[in-house]
Amino acid sequence: MNESSLRELGMDLIEERQFERALAVFAEAVRRVPADHRSRMLAARSLAELGERERAVTAYHACAEGLLRRDYLLSAMAACKLALDLSPNERRLKDTLIRVHSRAVRNAPGRAAVPPPLPPETLYDGKVDTDLMGLQGEELSNRAIEVLAAPDPGGQADPNSRPPLPLFAELDRDSFLDLVGRMAWRRVKPDEVVSREGEPADHLYVLVAGKAEVTRQMEGEARTLGFLGGGSIFGEIALLTGAPPTATVTSVVDTEVFEIRREHLNAVAKNHPAVPQVLADFAQQRMARNLMATSPMFQTLPESERGALLQRFTFRALQPREKALVEGEHSPGLFLVLAGELVVQKEDPAGGLVTLGVLREGDVAGEISLLTGLRASATVVATRKTAAAFLERKAFHELVTAFPHIRTYLEQLSDRRLKQIGEALRPAEIIDADELVLEPEAA
Repeated sequence: MNESSLRELGMDLIEERQFERALAVFAEAVRRVPADHRSRMLAARSLAELGERERAVTAYHACAEGLLRRDYLLSAMAACKLALDLSPNERRLKDTLIRVHSRAVRNAPGRAAVPPPLPPETLYDGKVDTDLMGLQGEELSNRAIEVLAAPDPGGQADPNSRPPLPLFAELDRDSFLDLVGRMAWRRVKPDEVVSREGEPADHLYVLVAGKAEVTRQMEGEARTLGFLGGGSIFGEIALLTGAPPTATVTSVVDTEVFEIRREHLNAVAKNHPAVPQVLADFAQQRMARNLMATSPMFQTLPESERGALLQRFTFRALQPREKALVEGEHSPGLFLVLAGELVVQKEDPAGGLVTLGVLREGDVAGEISLLTGLRASATVVATRKTAAAFLERKAFHELVTAFPHIRTYLEQLSDRRLKQIGEALRPAEIIDADELVLEPEAA
């Protein structure tokens, strides 16, 4: 059997809860290919299921060290996390996590001062010549740990590179360790929904390994927006604003995710008050990047200029039923929807409100009043928690002066909207009832 065949067999055995046989298969896979850290991690799980917690921790730690050596930082974190669930106070695991963090922090000049890796125990040199699938009981356990605890001899990360570690690298070391200790890790089966569009959620997900599809309901059917791979983050906008997810994320293959719930962040924030702001800044930066990539207003500019433009905006979180614009009042500034939903309403001559449209991600509001100098022609209100980028009046006029393309785009948008407002409020043609009276035909 090759490496992938052994792993598939081992997974079937785990599903059948035959953990001793699964241990033999996964340990054999590692004996043949020491860099097969997925099998090493699954062997550690098998050891834990068999009650061999200390040996499971040792195998997880060797797995984490091998993954770190190859710069698979999220997977190294996952191995440490699973081991910490078994032994929360294990110092060697925290030392490895510190080194994972130091590999990616952006402000680390050169090599950071971190705990050195523990030297491999001489007992575990990994040199086992026997095919482990023929063993069982104590003999299997003893031989398996020799293989699983031995270091991965291959792979060497570039010490001068800074591999990405999304979100986690933004945290300081102590808050990073605190969060890793609290958050959850889970495996998601193929075709399993991780996050569903429109359903309340307070989870942030980090995709450790695997692949997931992102879909959104459009015209009554689910349409694919794209795919996520290892290192992707989703759910942070819903966590930050309380707004339901705007898309559904479904696993395509066996996938591993970190799950960070609001309660985890609240607990970490008690000890590390800066964490909520770090998350908010991170989410805002991601929303801003999405906006620059999708908003028609930004498409008129070269990519090199979009970042400077967006820096002029500030972040605004609108609560349900909060009004961004009020009909008859001057617009306070320009709103760019990052996440959530705004509805545009106007009073009609007969009384009541006419809904003119709904604004979602990438849409703008307030440009008519700002361009014309007149009062707002409609009221714009949040239907649910909504995140927006906001540009006050003075900064808006500086913006359209500095970026003529933006002025042109907004003027064209303003003209279209004023026309739509006029059409929406135009009374239907009324036929006089007298015209419907038919004259009797002459005799």
